[in-house]
Order: sequence, then structure tokens, then C-alpha cells
Amino acid sequence: MLTVSSRPPAAVRRLERRLSLYAGLEDFVLLYPLYALLFAEHGLSTAEMSSLFALWSLTALLVEVPSGVWADLVSRRLLLVLGPLLTATGFALWALLPSYAAFAAGFVLWGVGGALRSGAYEALAFEELSRLGAGARYARAMGRASAWSMAATAAATAAAAPVAGLWGMHAVAAASVAACLLCAVAGAALPEHRTPGAGADRSGGAPSPAPAHAGDGPGAAPPAGTGGAGGEGPGGGGGTAGAAAPARGLRAAAAVLRSGAAEVRGTPRVRRALLLVVAVTAVWGRWTSTSRCWPRRPARRRRPCRCWSCWCGRG
Repeated sequence: MLTVSSRPPAAVRRLERRLSLYAGLEDFVLLYPLYALLFAEHGLSTAEMSSLFALWSLTALLVEVPSGVWADLVSRRLLLVLGPLLTATGFALWALLPSYAAFAAGFVLWGVGGALRSGAYEALAFEELSRLGAGARYARAMGRASAWSMAATAAATAAAAPVAGLWGMHAVAAASVAACLLCAVAGAALPEHRTPGAGADRSGGAPSPAPAHAGDGPGAAPPAGTGGAGGEGPGGGGGTAGAAAPARGLRAAAAVLRSGAAEVRGTPRVRRALLLVVAVTAVWGRWTSTSRCWPRRPARRRRPCRCWSCWCGRG
């Protein structure tokens, strides 16, 4: 007879709710379906908009690998807070200084913020679930978070046009910035029991609490020294190990980057795949730029057309 309850412990449920909340707030951005209209409204051509999407994709590609290394060397929760803050800064630039340079800077910030979040989010979720003895629920937790993310995207898409029509694009940008700030707050509320730097050994989240409390430890604790490198070095000779740990981490990071660059240079298939990602993103941005919905010289007074998804200049 089965007597084991399928209901997870309260701590696991609380962690899964926080992960889902973070994922939902990350994608509740009203600018998603309308930023191309914002660009067109300020006179950007289709080629300029395509270059912005290419810049966005290229930034994410270049930062993705270093961000994974940073997630092992510093606090993952810190990266989950910094990512939305960078994205919010980019959206604020779009609203306050609308120009091609500001749009490009915003896309760079958005790409960096997304890269900082991606690996750190999944690693933190797996290690915290493993620490609670619920590592087998990782796939379910990530699936639920993805569902919340898609639902938030759909809700933001549905709300974007009415908000833009009633209060203008500045209200859309303000709501997007607010969502990113709330996402940063949700990231700060996520638990993290891993010592920064200890993830470089890929030993999982379980061993991390011990070094966190015994960082001034004996000779068999290089991972703990890595964690203590942030400020409190171990006593005696442990300080040397703590000082050497960041150098080891940086050397490992440089080795990963060199290996990836060599793979791109030496494997034409990989190089073509990277270029294809950037090109597809640029073309996608061009065909979703809604230039067919906006006239070349938009009228000063616009009213909504019959298109349900946007507010264009046709009357």
C-alpha cells in the first residue's frame, strides 16, 4: 500500500512559486509587441531596425558563454537581479532619449541582461531544488516557469495595444520598466545557499552550505577558499588558497572562451550556425517591423485602424 504523499514540502512549493513569479515578471513586457512601432514612430528605416535586431542577437551570443562563467564565480542571485535592471535601463533609454543610438544601447543592455539571467536562473533552480532533496522536480519546475513566462507574454501582448491607445507609448515603456524592476525584486527574494565560486567544480548545490559556514577551513577546502575569496579569507595559509582561487576561475573562464573561439574558427558548420542565428533575427525583426502598417510620413493625429494588434497611422 502506498503511503507516500505526492505533495512536495512547503519549502519546495515556495521555491517553485518564486521561480515561476520571476519567469512571469521577466516576460510581462508591454514593449514586446510594440517596440517596432516605437522605432518607426521616431523615423527609423527598415534597414536600421534590422540592424538593431542583429545587434541584439549578436550581443546575446557573445555574452552567453562569459555569463555562464560569471554564474560560477559570483552570486547567481546577484546576476538574476542585475539582468532585469539592465533591461529596465535599456527600456528607460528608449522612452527618454528616443534615437537610433539610444535604441542600440537599449538592445545591448537587453541582450546582456538576458544572457546574465539565462544560465544563472537554471543553475540556481537546480541547486536549490537539489539542496531541498527535490532535484527530480527540476524539469517540472522549469516547465511550470515556462508556462508562466508564455502566459505573461500573452497577457502583455493583449494589454499593450489598449495601453498604448489610451495613454501612449510612454505608458507602455513605464509599465515595461516597472515589470523589470519587479522582476529584480523577485530575483532578490530567491534563496541561494551556494558560496560564489564553488560552482566551478560542478559538484552541485549540496556541498555548498558546508563551505559557507566553515570557510576558514583546513587544507582540504579549496572550493571553500574560492567562496571566501569575496572578502573573508581563511585563517593562516588559507588566505593564499583563497587568493589563488579567483585566478584559477579566471584561467578556467579564459580556457572556455578560447575553446569556443577555436571551435567557431575551425568548424565551418558552427560558424555558419552562429551567423545564421544573427541573420534570422535581423530578418525576423524586419518583417515584424510593421512598416507596412505605418505610413512613410505618419500624420500628427492618428487614430486606431481596424488592426487589433497595433495602433497605426492609417485613418
